[in-house]
Amino acid sequence: MGLPAWAGDLKVSIEGVHSSAGTLMIGLYDGPEHFNTAIDKAAEVGTLNDEARLGGVALRSIAGTQSVVFTKLNPGSYAVIVFHDENDNGKLDKNFWGVPIEGYGFSNNAQGSLGPPDFKEVAMTLDEAGKEISISLIYPVPAEGVEDVTR
Repeated sequence: MGLPAWAGDLKVSIEGVHSSAGTLMIGLYDGPEHFNTAIDKAAEVGTLNDEARLGGVALRSIAGTQSVVFTKLNPGSYAVIVFHDENDNGKLDKNFWGVPIEGYGFSNNAQGSLGPPDFKEVAMTLDEAGKEISISLIYPVPAEGVEDVTR
């Protein structure tokens, strides 16, 4: 017996992982409310246990490109958030101004202006045929004269 007609798979490739230190944290969200909750809680430990998330994966980081597949998803709109928890403390570290200091990325390679992008910028449509997407990680540039110990 085959898969039901409603089952679609989403393959997510994370590109530009710059080190094999730490963990890649990947979250899948099916609506703006859950997406916004994830953004608000990104700097808190234990966000992979967040009930707002439709799916989540933690992968040991390997420099280069890594992939994960979410299977049997209903057709609809989805957003993916990924960050590289290089120091393995279970959260996205930010500086004094709330700007991430670890690598991060969103589906559609969306980037916000003075903050994270909105769900509508990040959302993609998934149908029964499934979809493959790539997310290029964005790593912050260290301040001039400050050594980047994560590389």
